[in-house]
Amino acid sequence: MTFTAIDFETAYADFPCEVGLSRVVDGSIVDTKSWLIKPACFPYMNPWNERVHGISSAQLANAETFEKIWPEIKQWIEDQYIVAHNAAFDMKVLHSALTYYDLAIPWTEYFCSVSLSRKVWKGLPSHSLGALCELHDIRFNHHRAGDDARACAIISLKAFESFQAQTLEEGLIKSGVKLKRL
Repeated sequence: MTFTAIDFETAYADFPCEVGLSRVVDGSIVDTKSWLIKPACFPYMNPWNERVHGISSAQLANAETFEKIWPEIKQWIEDQYIVAHNAAFDMKVLHSALTYYDLAIPWTEYFCSVSLSRKVWKGLPSHSLGALCELHDIRFNHHRAGDDARACAIISLKAFESFQAQTLEEGLIKSGVKLKRL
């Protein structure tokens, strides 16, 4: 049961202003890290996005751009399984950032923890990260990328546990959730 959970917060559209990663090895979270990112649209921040995550343009003034931190992020995700809560969004942001900076797309397969949670906890009124964390009494600073990535990893592990899966592959087969490629 080895994978990396990823989460992005955005300044505007697909311009990331924070990325968080949480690494799971043999069913245990071994590391979680986040980076503030000076977005390509700097200093512009969508006011709605800023209200959601609380990251201001001033906080990003001395942050590195995505292309500068990419070598470190790449080590966490290349040739790995990736999970994100609402993976379509996070994979779009990742793909857009890589394209913007003309960086090679890494070999990565991913799945969505929202889809996984819908297979396990059927009938919930919401499968949002906040609702699932409340259900499982997971405390986190919502809409901060590192905390969201860690929460996504925990939710995924709990979902696989409910299927009594020993490996990620077994959990995906039992749940019917498909891997996609970046």
